[in-house]
Amino acid sequence: MKYLFTPGPVPLPHEVASSGARPMIGHRSEEFSALLLRLQNRLRDLLKSSGPVILLPSSGTGALQSLVENLLRPGDVVISVSCGQFGLRFREMASRMDCQIVPVDVPWGGAVAPEAVVEAVKAHPETRAILLTHNETSTGVINPIHAIASALPKERPLLLVDVVSSLGVTPCLPEAWGVDALAGASQKGLLCPPGVGVVWLSPRAWEALESLGHPKSFYFDLLGYKDSMERLQSPYTPPISLCYSLDAALSLLAERGYAKWWKERRRFAAAFAAGVEAMGLDLLVSQKRHRSPGVTAIKTPEAKRLKDVLYGMGVEVAGGLGALNGQIVRVAHYTDMAWPEMCLILGSIYGAAKSTGLSVNASFLDAAQRVWEEDVPCGKC
Repeated sequence: MKYLFTPGPVPLPHEVASSGARPMIGHRSEEFSALLLRLQNRLRDLLKSSGPVILLPSSGTGALQSLVENLLRPGDVVISVSCGQFGLRFREMASRMDCQIVPVDVPWGGAVAPEAVVEAVKAHPETRAILLTHNETSTGVINPIHAIASALPKERPLLLVDVVSSLGVTPCLPEAWGVDALAGASQKGLLCPPGVGVVWLSPRAWEALESLGHPKSFYFDLLGYKDSMERLQSPYTPPISLCYSLDAALSLLAERGYAKWWKERRRFAAAFAAGVEAMGLDLLVSQKRHRSPGVTAIKTPEAKRLKDVLYGMGVEVAGGLGALNGQIVRVAHYTDMAWPEMCLILGSIYGAAKSTGLSVNASFLDAAQRVWEEDVPCGKC
């Protein structure tokens, strides 16, 4: 048996997997329009937003590309804030649009400080947009988006945020936080197979887009998507089976209660981190308040061997990306995991670490259980 602990794709709840196997329907049918309406209402509820939510047949990268294609133009000044591989990917998209990039870089394993973004805006008042990553999957860092947005002046650039690995696992509240655009995806915190991109724009962003007009991209034309969504249609053939799965996943989250779900994910992450540290292994993210509720990065010189041994045991985790290749192992905890899964993954890491010759302590479960029994807040990132 294989156990999947990668930060996307994630193990699917039974209801999500079985919903994706439902009989096919026509995408111009009343039944599909009803499905689209349910998805709209449930995503608005998740985001605590009244605006339209666009569903793209794409990966998370496609959703991010749609923001760049629609809201930026060649020559625009863009502040790109990066603390990992996916912040760099967002930057590369804007760079290929021939935007003028103002880089704000944070050491990998650290979070973005609001004052660094404020200073960049002051130094470049002509800035069109700020690119930020909420949850940096490559490092296991969650950035304080609300605090960053709150620190910016009222007259500020558009704030575009990558929520690919945070949507569903932690609060993402764009209207309350003052964010202008979000781009997410189905295969992480939304507990679905890959293939659906999620895009939300603020009224200010829609106004900016309408003033720019249609982008060169036909496929990622968000104005076209918005027009179709208002008629409960999709502009092109949608991934109907994935829409069924997403409907089931959003229903599960709503039934559990968002606040309760987010708190449970925080608790698992905190207890897992305590167990890893009790073994004597290092975490990449040293500050607890900046640790992701969805993915944890373990730093070790034996990262590649540790990952390979775990895979041989039937436990699949992720390795490091970019500058962290061969230096970390990333363990995801997006799904509905409880104490048995905690024992499984910590015990597996302990056994694999001993097999690679690492010196590890055996008191890890006691440390994890102490945190597990604490009252862990759900977070406000």
